[in-house]
Order: sequence, then C-alpha cells, then structure tokens
Amino acid sequence: MAGFALHKNTVFDWNGAEYRIARLQPNGELLIERVGDGSLSIVTRETILSEYGVGNVSAKPAQLTIRDLAPLFSRPLDELSESVRCEALRRRRYIEHILGQGAPVFTATYLKPLIEQAAAEMGDDTPPSATSVYRWFRRYRSTNDTRAMIPRTDLRGLKKSRQNDRILQLVSEAVDEAFKVSPQASVPTIYTKFLAKLEAENARASRNEQIKPFTMRTLYRLLARVGAYEIALLKESKAVADNRFRIGKAGAKTSRILERVEIDHTPLDLFLIDEKTWLPLGRPTLTVIIDHYSRILLGYYLSFDSPSTAAVMGALRHAILPKNPATAVMPSLKTENRWPCYGLPEVLVVDNGLEFHSNDLESVAYDLGIRIQYCPKHEPRFKGVVERYLKTINYFFAHQLPGTSFAKFYLRGDYDSQKAALMTFAEFNHIFEKWLLDIYAQDRHRGINTTPWARWHEGISHYEPVLPDDLRTLQRRIGLVAERSLRRDGIFLNGIRYSSDELGPILRAFDEGVKVRVVYDPEDLGEIQVWGPNDAEPVAVKALDYEFAKGLTVKQNEFIRQQLREQGLAAVDRIALERARSDLSRSIEELMTNRKHVARRRSAALRGISSSKPSGSETPIKKADTAELPKPQKLKSPKLSDQGSEPTAPDIITSFQLKRNSGESE
Repeated sequence: MAGFALHKNTVFDWNGAEYRIARLQPNGELLIERVGDGSLSIVTRETILSEYGVGNVSAKPAQLTIRDLAPLFSRPLDELSESVRCEALRRRRYIEHILGQGAPVFTATYLKPLIEQAAAEMGDDTPPSATSVYRWFRRYRSTNDTRAMIPRTDLRGLKKSRQNDRILQLVSEAVDEAFKVSPQASVPTIYTKFLAKLEAENARASRNEQIKPFTMRTLYRLLARVGAYEIALLKESKAVADNRFRIGKAGAKTSRILERVEIDHTPLDLFLIDEKTWLPLGRPTLTVIIDHYSRILLGYYLSFDSPSTAAVMGALRHAILPKNPATAVMPSLKTENRWPCYGLPEVLVVDNGLEFHSNDLESVAYDLGIRIQYCPKHEPRFKGVVERYLKTINYFFAHQLPGTSFAKFYLRGDYDSQKAALMTFAEFNHIFEKWLLDIYAQDRHRGINTTPWARWHEGISHYEPVLPDDLRTLQRRIGLVAERSLRRDGIFLNGIRYSSDELGPILRAFDEGVKVRVVYDPEDLGEIQVWGPNDAEPVAVKALDYEFAKGLTVKQNEFIRQQLREQGLAAVDRIALERARSDLSRSIEELMTNRKHVARRRSAALRGISSSKPSGSETPIKKADTAELPKPQKLKSPKLSDQGSEPTAPDIITSFQLKRNSGESE
C-alpha cells in the first residue's frame, strides 16, 4: 500500500479539494497548491496531521501512465486465485533481488545476470525477460504500491457484447414478450421468438443488410449478464422487484405509548365451530390495533364477516375503552394478568383498504382527535409492526390449536382442519386473551428488547392515557356515519324510522328537509345519535319500533329488507315485518346445518357473532310462528355415551394448554 506521507509533490484530498505539496519549509511549514485553480497557501505540518486524524485529509491514489490502463487490485488478496497469488510473489522477488544490488540500470546487459541469479535461487525454470522486469518495476515505482505487480487476469477478454445494437434490441423485445406470456419463460422460448423477429427483420432488409442469427448458447451468455433486479422486473412487476431489492432502513420511531398505533385485518388460520350445532363455521376475520411503542395489543374485533368499517369501529372502541376480562367459559383456565391498555391514540396508521377510506372513519377520527396516516400503496412495510404481529398470532398461536388451517394449504397434508375443529367462538375468545396477556405480553420482544407488558407500564409512568369525557360521549362519536334528511315523521335509516321529541328543536330551527348527521352502532340499530347543523352534542333518538330494532344488526336488517323486496310488498307493515323476521330465523337455522361451511359462515355473520357478542344477536320469534319452523336435525357427534347407544354432544373444553415454539415473540 502506498500510504500518505508529507513529501514534495504528494497529492492529497482535503475537505473535497485536491492539493499538492509544492515545497517543504525548514521551519516545518508546507507550501501547498490547490490543483483546481493553482492558488497557494501555507499550513503547518501539525494542521495537516490533525486534519488527517479526524478524517478530513486522505491520500489521492497514484495515477498510472496512459499505457498502463489496468487499475490496481484493491480487493482483499485472499480473493486471488492460487496461480495469480504465486505470480505476484514471483514478480516481487525479482524486483527485490534487483533493488538489493543497488540502484538499477535498466539495460539488458545489466539486468540479465541478476534475473538469472534470482531464477536460480527461486528454482524458476522460465525466468522473465528484461523488458518484463522493467515493466513491473515501472508500475511499482509509479504507484509505490506492491499491489501494482498483481497480474489483472480478471480484466482480460472482451467485456462488451459483440452483437450489434439492432440484434440486442430484438433480443430485448423477445424477452419482454416471452415474460409477458409467462413468468416462467425459458431460454428456448425466448430464442424462438427472437428467430421469428430476426426473420421478419431480414425480410424487410436488402441482401447486403441481412443479419446472421447467433446460437442459443450466445443467448444464454447474454441473459447471464442481466442483473437479478431486471429478471425480477420481467418475471413479476416493478413493485415486487423494488420491494425485494430494497435496502432495509430504520422504521418509525416513537417515544411514548399511544403516539402511533397500527391497524390491520387477517383471516385467522383456524376453524371455529357453532356452539349449537357443533359444525365448523369457518375461519373468522381478525382486526387488531397494536401500540407501536410497547408492541402490546390495544384492542381487537373478531367476526365471520369480511373486513369492513364496522370491524374497524369495533376494534377502535375496544382499544380505547378499559378492558373487561373475557367470559370465562372454561373455569379451569384462568387469566393471571389483567389487560392494562386503554386511551385515545394520537396517530392511527392504516393501509389503503376501502374500509379505511370511508367517510365514517374520517368523521370519527376527527371527532376523537385522532390523525389518520395512510401508507403508500403496496407498501406493507410502512406498518410492519402490525403485519408482523398478525403473523405471530397465526404462527405461534392459531397454528398450535386444533382445527388450524395452516398458512399454506399444502402444509396440511392429510390433516382435516374442519374435522379437527372443536373450539367455539366464546372458548376462542377466552383462550386468545389468555395467550395475549399471560404469554405474548410476558415474553421478551426482540424489537424493544423487553416484554410488551413491562414496556407499557414503563410508558404509562411517563404518559397518562386520555379517555373521552364519559362512556356516553364515546358511544355518541364512534360508529357508522350517515347523512339523512329530517322530516316531520322523523329520520329513515336502513329502512327503519326513528323519531322522538328531541328532534323538534332541529325541525323548528331549520324546517323540514334539513340535512343532519347520524351516527349508529352497526351491531344495534335500536338507537341512533343525531347532530343538527349547529349542534355541539348529538341527541339520542330511538326507533319507533324499538322492540324490533333493539339488538338488530345491520347484516340482519339487510336480510329482512331483502326478504320484503322479494315478496314485493308495497308498504312495510307489522305482519310482513314479523314474517320476514321469521324467515331470517328459519334461514339461519338452515344455514347452521348446511353441509357447506360457506353457508355456515354466512349464518354466523347473520347471527352477528363477534368478539363483543360471542353468542351472536338473537332474533326472537313470535310463538305463533314457531310451529311453522322446521326442527333442526339432530346431529351425530363423534363422542358416544358410556352405553354406546345414544350420541351425545361433546363437552365444552375444560382446559387447554398452549405449547409455544421455542424462540422469542416477534
């Protein structure tokens, strides 16, 4: 290595500018010249050495002469092959032997005896010529670096393609077309398309301009030069290629709890069964909200419906409110720790799902003082904490339970997920919270280097979570949002009429037809919250038929209204309404015992089974109608009584011990 020394004519870089030492003064000062403009300045040796110590001064690599185009080998020497390393040592020993005899004279008469002596000492049967030794010495002296004697065999050969630009363009077009047809396009397929294009090109050219095709082996060599990024770009898409070859950097930073929370959905890799029919209902959809600072779960919502705004509202409500323990359906399985999380988040990070771009979420977030932050499209890494947490739930929890569907279908083998399912919705709620509070929250998390439980309590000692003024305030401001016209007979929403004396002041102030803001709970249509144009707080308005709407979900109401439309009734009367309600109950009973699990999943959605209502919303039927309903078939159970004659329903799980894979929570 040449190194850096304060010699005359030494060229060095100082804070981005190139300097040359023009003169060395006896008093230790240096006269330096800036190479760019020739300006001179005087500095002390101590100044240069001090700047070198902090990294502001660096030596400029020596420039080789024009004839010596091969650059120095700068990578570690252990990457050299054995033959190249031996050749470099051989050249060095010849140069050292010649320099050891004094100042060399580069003539054949002077060098030849010295070369023969060195060859005899080394046992070299093919000593180099005097010209070769002079060339080695010249490269060494011009750089003062022994690496100049390393032969650059890696630079030999033609690096540029011998094919002309038109042929390369035809190859590029053939590659694009082949990968558009199939991401698994092979080289023979590409070669066939290339020959077809070349034939068409030659048909348009004169006899003197004909292009001769190359072989398939040449095509293999051309494609071998294409980078991995370009291959991914051709086979998949730019978004996939950018994501695969991106450089990972530090993610978002938070300094306290509830500063940033992330929300997302996932289908749970687990089949749950109906507690009435003991048939598999399907895989529920889980919506979770996680705190970025502590990595602890703030709230969740679980249902058999697809991801929706209602699920987002349910998870947000659960995350904000103080938690009550899940119903202990298994007395032997006790949760040791209480759920300590509550409070309004500052920033809610979401993706670009339709449920997150709804006016309902934006309105509720504005009322609660929550700022919504949207991730770029197809960039899940911008909310990587919740993405990784959902994977942790499936891999370290759901996959360890009976009835798991696994992440990939081919992992199941002969395992029948639906036959193995034996957990009801309420039992899963109980087990899930047990795992969440007593296992996940108590295990060390690599991202924060402590447990989520300890990190949350550390954060709560510095920041006190904020809640709405009261529970009623939260209920008034969180839910689905709609705009309706106020009429003298009240407000129509989802086919249900709402009216009360509380609407009188709004009607008298703004007249009939004024637009009002309505907030309602998708799991209970019995009551709505109404804002007048200038109202700071809403008024609660009940449905005129409160007994019918109380506890009715949006899904159930849609089914009833569909039944009425199919019956072609011009006006809704009480008898038709009860008939439709009876049809709903009958349909649910039929779906519950259907052989297809898609139908049973739909029945669970119609019954309103969710994490807030594990048993669903009941739809009571008038006694006069019960006689018309078909009785559900008695289902055979895999468990027999002691006598073996009468099948009995399986017992509710009394205990369930979770075994977690060795490793840390993610």
